[in-house]
Amino acid sequence: MNMPGIKLHPLLLLHGALVIDDSPVQRLNAVEILRQAGIQRVYEAGDGLAGLEAIRNLFPPPALLVVDLEMPKMDGIEMLQALANENYRPPVLIASATHASLVSSVETMCRELGLPILGAFEKPFTAEILKTALRYFDHILEVRQSHRRAETEVSPEEVSEALIKGQIQPHYQPKFCLKSGQILGLEALARWSSPTRGMVSPAAFIPVAEDNGMITQLTMVMLDAVLLQSQVWQREGFTPSIAVNLSALSLTENNFVNEVIKRTLNAGVAPSQIIIEITESALISDMGAGLGALGRLRLKGFGLSMDDYGTGFSTTQQLARLPLTELKIDRSFVSGAPDRNSLRTILGSVIRMGCDLGLNTLAEGVETELELRLLQSLGCQQVQGFLLAKPMPGDIVLPWRQENGARIQALIMADSSD
Repeated sequence: MNMPGIKLHPLLLLHGALVIDDSPVQRLNAVEILRQAGIQRVYEAGDGLAGLEAIRNLFPPPALLVVDLEMPKMDGIEMLQALANENYRPPVLIASATHASLVSSVETMCRELGLPILGAFEKPFTAEILKTALRYFDHILEVRQSHRRAETEVSPEEVSEALIKGQIQPHYQPKFCLKSGQILGLEALARWSSPTRGMVSPAAFIPVAEDNGMITQLTMVMLDAVLLQSQVWQREGFTPSIAVNLSALSLTENNFVNEVIKRTLNAGVAPSQIIIEITESALISDMGAGLGALGRLRLKGFGLSMDDYGTGFSTTQQLARLPLTELKIDRSFVSGAPDRNSLRTILGSVIRMGCDLGLNTLAEGVETELELRLLQSLGCQQVQGFLLAKPMPGDIVLPWRQENGARIQALIMADSSD
């Protein structure tokens, strides 16, 4: 019998799950919760060696692993390394009572090995933990499927044709105010719907565009679509900011800034409604060339956001030198912060630093209500993530807002009186 609020991916129904834990009590508890959720094929192992043996002998192999770190014979870390070496990389949920910094290191190790992490939790395993993990499980499978569709290397000719034929279009992920619960802006994310490949991951085509001199063309395709969508929304009385991602390669092109300004003004869109997002590493790679371009955009009223903050090498001094309006905090700071003091401390420091610099602070990748409440308590100003809304085509945004706006606002505001 399925638990309320839990929808299982078909792969879990077919392949099942494996719980690897040396404690019979904890293992039985996890097995029972997985079965109550509707996963009938739930297997057990008492240590890493037994887990490896089970995986090698099960057909089909389990689609989800719940792995304890501290076990005899072979611990969870060694077992996960062995799985990666055998090219078996299912989504993993880490169980441990060990120090948070060690768990964080193991999560990083798994990501480097290509093992998708659904999260880490302190025992005992609960239905709420499973519910959160399954929400991210679906996302991981979607991304993996997209990558598989593009396993054959995307050619420059295909990307060029996709740009010319309008196959690459923005999908929009809402950004919500943590004080009002309203949509304040959206991020435009490039999505390629190929007639032969299906949905192609941005990770497959953006590097090709960068390596073959098409990244500025892609940026302009996205900008034009965003400006057109902004006009449509303006006529409906909806005037959010829209964030567009920018490659550092474009910043060094002579006429790039002039073209961005001209197209925006010609469309009748206020530059203040457009936020240019750029990564830390891109800013630092060519600071001299980039500062002039960013300065001109800021002078015209465009917003400037540092994307994925915390994944590059910026210092507070470098942040102070840049004409930024927003600091976008990477999910790596958000995930697990409610349960780990070290991550919580770092997250709080980043938010305070952003506020002290006069920047809007936006946390991305919010997946759980616990993360949402923590960000509220730390004074973060805006959030985006799958807990609230997934990216969607432009023509879906207003109907989605009409149908879901009150629910999302109630979720965000539920804790405001505490």
